[in-house]
Amino acid sequence: MLPIAPSKVNIADFTGRMSEHTMAEQGRRIRIGMVLDQGFPPDARVEREATALVQNGYEVHILCMQQAPEQLIEVAYRGIYIHRVTPGKVKWQLPFFRLETRLPYLGVVRNSIWQWKTIDTLWYTLIDSFVKNYGIDILHIHDLRLLNTGLAVGKRWHLPVVSDLHENYPALMQMMKGRHDIERGYRQRELWDDVESDGVLRAAQTLVVTEEAKIRLIAKGLPPEKIQVIANTVDVDKFLNAPIDAEITRRFKPEFVLCYVGHLNDVHRGIQTVLEALALLKGEIPALRFIGAGALRPAYKKQLDELIEEHGLHDMVTFTDRLDEEQFATYIEASDVCLCPHLANDQTQATFPNKVYLYHLFKKPIIVSSAKPLQRYIKNTQGGLVFDSGNAAQLADKIRMMYHQPELRREMGKHGHLAVVTKHNWPTTARELISVYDNLVEETTAPV
Repeated sequence: MLPIAPSKVNIADFTGRMSEHTMAEQGRRIRIGMVLDQGFPPDARVEREATALVQNGYEVHILCMQQAPEQLIEVAYRGIYIHRVTPGKVKWQLPFFRLETRLPYLGVVRNSIWQWKTIDTLWYTLIDSFVKNYGIDILHIHDLRLLNTGLAVGKRWHLPVVSDLHENYPALMQMMKGRHDIERGYRQRELWDDVESDGVLRAAQTLVVTEEAKIRLIAKGLPPEKIQVIANTVDVDKFLNAPIDAEITRRFKPEFVLCYVGHLNDVHRGIQTVLEALALLKGEIPALRFIGAGALRPAYKKQLDELIEEHGLHDMVTFTDRLDEEQFATYIEASDVCLCPHLANDQTQATFPNKVYLYHLFKKPIIVSSAKPLQRYIKNTQGGLVFDSGNAAQLADKIRMMYHQPELRREMGKHGHLAVVTKHNWPTTARELISVYDNLVEETTAPV
């Protein structure tokens, strides 16, 4: 059977270099196997969690996609073992029959098993080999797509499975798949709602990013004791030590700069609302500029370009395209006000963008939409203003208020910064993650 070759490094020596912490009572450290069906790095949440676990005595292995031929298959990164795979035509297993086949991965059998149990036969094979070859003790499945597959492997090997739900995936699928076919969007929502409910019931623990996400799952009848909030807070030291490009900050210093950092991939980001607000303020606020710092999806860029052309905003808007995460620090530093204009919908009402914590880390005031987690955060921190989601006129009013009240901006920035350095930061959140794992290990190793 496939597929993951033993490590090309001396795994015992390698492990000794990764951490001085050991779990003597276990004879070795507990091995956590994280799984994500994309490349790593970068993935900020995965990296923060894995690094925290390593620093607290766990051994972490990550099974992920190989994104480029030059990437090493087996590599150490910040004390983490990374094992990269390239799915394709392989000899894979039939999950329930313990049989192997050389049929193509994209075949009738694979599709049938996916439709029947939402188990991906190729990833079942990969995860199964991963568990066997590296002696994994706990599986940690990132996002919902591979949860049933991971649970099937966990059942085979009698392993606890941690489900890490980064967002409201059923709502996201409805939004993405329903762009051009509303009925298809509804069908996807129903499918993934069922996967989510069943998966959370069977997982040992489920991690979510906001209280609103936990409330949503509890409302579906899922047990609250199995759902833990691990927020998308930021590594304070990492970003405060990020290099600032002085040339960029000097270039924008004469202007009144509004900034959004992160992916600009669809209408739910609300950037179209920002452009409409700029049109209302055009000529009113001198040297007003909006910077969108992050990767633009072509279809969304086309929509935004049309708005820029319609309102004559070419001289007021700058898009950077893709940036490394640390580069966000420069554009935030160059800004007067930072924005999170996400449209309020089922997906954004149950997640929290960590850009908001970054803005406050750099003492910037924030204007956010009325999505519930954003409203709650601003109310608790007094670090910004809220406008009704999608309402460009209200957003323009809030920008106008910020422009005319520099002291208000400074006070809001200070409030937000204090909230991040004292509470909403990764070292604080990491302690909550470690507690979840310590309790899980204690429960699963306790004598019956």
